[in-house]
Amino acid sequence: MKKSILYIASLLIATVGFSACDDDKTMPPMWEPGSDKEIPAANTTILELKEAFNDPATYSYNKLIGDKGDGSHYIIQGKVVSCDLAGNIYKNLMIEDETAGLTIAVNQTKLYQNYKPGQMLTIDCTGLRIGAYGNCMQLGGEPQTGKEQPGRIDEDIFNEHAIVHGFPEAVAPRVVTVPEVDAARQDNQQFLAMQSRLVKFENMEFEDPGEPLATQGQSTSRYAVDENGNRIQLYNSGQSTFWFNSLPSGKGDIVGILSFYNREWQVLLIDLASLENFSGSTAPVVPIFSETFANGAGSFTIENENLPSGLQYVWAADSRYSCMKASAFANSTNYKTSSYLVSPEIDLSGLSEVSASFDQAVNYYASIDAAKEESTFVVREIGGEWEPLEIPRYPSSLSWTFMSTGQIDLSKYAGKKIQVAFHYTSDTKAGTWEVKNLKIKGFN
Repeated sequence: MKKSILYIASLLIATVGFSACDDDKTMPPMWEPGSDKEIPAANTTILELKEAFNDPATYSYNKLIGDKGDGSHYIIQGKVVSCDLAGNIYKNLMIEDETAGLTIAVNQTKLYQNYKPGQMLTIDCTGLRIGAYGNCMQLGGEPQTGKEQPGRIDEDIFNEHAIVHGFPEAVAPRVVTVPEVDAARQDNQQFLAMQSRLVKFENMEFEDPGEPLATQGQSTSRYAVDENGNRIQLYNSGQSTFWFNSLPSGKGDIVGILSFYNREWQVLLIDLASLENFSGSTAPVVPIFSETFANGAGSFTIENENLPSGLQYVWAADSRYSCMKASAFANSTNYKTSSYLVSPEIDLSGLSEVSASFDQAVNYYASIDAAKEESTFVVREIGGEWEPLEIPRYPSSLSWTFMSTGQIDLSKYAGKKIQVAFHYTSDTKAGTWEVKNLKIKGFN
């Protein structure tokens, strides 16, 4: 039976005698987890186990793991790469070896207390069940009534099959790209290997920075994109310790467990520190002002700078799409006009960073470039002049499809009182601009 080297050393020291002073405090021996147990040798890699029981054509299923062909048990060994301390991973352990990662469903909370990242976990899989949930393979126990996927392994049963051993150590994530993991979906061996690994996506940017990572009490999908627009989903728990923190702006790295559900890869963050090197803050967002336009202009007013005869209005509520709509086309005529949809006074006192976002759709303009020029989002200090703001994300084509602008920087106006407005203009070709779901947020 394996013994702790430090423990043996302490016994040798004890034979010298007790000549030390009473106040000479010595460190107790450090016990190595698993040193009091016989650790069976692994005879199967994680990938071999997955391939032996994989049913790629079935969405969710489970199979009982019996003996190997030679009568021995399926024994795997992997390093723990997950942690449920922050609550974004629930009753699951993820391990990986040099071939693949594996999710283990265990009916136990606070797994982090006994299974720490970097420790080794040896599992006798024979007698357990393996299968898939939403095409992602996992090790588990008897399925729940009416369910196809493996159920969670009872804690006592798992302790009979699994031994954690060794000291925790730093775990380096595997650096991957979105195209790489997307391509793995087309090769079943690579698909199985990628699942449940600790990975890092570098130089990513969130589609909706400033939004909370999740909705309280609800699991929420957020998306990040690489420099070529390739998307990856983050699946965040609304019961995690960081659900109320915000998605940071700028570019950075995302570290997490690469999972899969149905037809899409998902990244499960370990904790808030899994978002690395972003320039923007992850601090909780302070909601300042919002207007959906679901019931018309709301608290906004319309200021027509140029409303020609023959045109009754520019801005109007559109109940079908729950938005405000601007157009200067009427009676088969394109009118030349300029009109503002203006907010009430917005107080940004006490804030250091401020941003705005809204959803928009543009159509019937001469081109996208014309739409950008003739439909602008503007801001002014109270009593000042309107200043156009840069919209980070813009539709790539003319259509009725709404698209979020991303976070529009208003930090220049932090600490001041402002108004914002949607400024619509038209000349020879009158386009249609639809806007809704305006939000202004900040950080203290």
